[in-house]
Amino acid sequence: MGHRPKDLPAWQAPDDSRRMNLLVCEETCDAKDICAGLFWLHPGHETEADVHPESAEIYYVVSGSGRLVMDGEEYRVSRSQTVYIPAGVDHQSFNDGDEDLCYFYAFAAPPPGKTKQEQQGRNRIQ
Repeated sequence: MGHRPKDLPAWQAPDDSRRMNLLVCEETCDAKDICAGLFWLHPGHETEADVHPESAEIYYVVSGSGRLVMDGEEYRVSRSQTVYIPAGVDHQSFNDGDEDLCYFYAFAAPPPGKTKQEQQGRNRIQ
């Protein structure tokens, strides 16, 4: 089953600092064991610190550059890099570049409880 991001659920942060498209999840294709999507962090913004206690996560940097802090250690990320974030590791992204920092992300299985969109009060825009 194939979809284009523009045809799938999209969420915008209340402060317009970031946006995400859910590509693979229970809502889009009944996937209960994996979640994947695209995430854009606009220049000059940062995410909240995040942790997935039961799920490892990967990022593939689609575009942009910035800093990624994992358990207190800072790393530079830029286009075409892949990052592995083990389960239970605190992580936070900072876009100190001139263009959107875009990640393709994936983790299995989706963390239990409320979705990140619900927890952070993101607005559904699509």
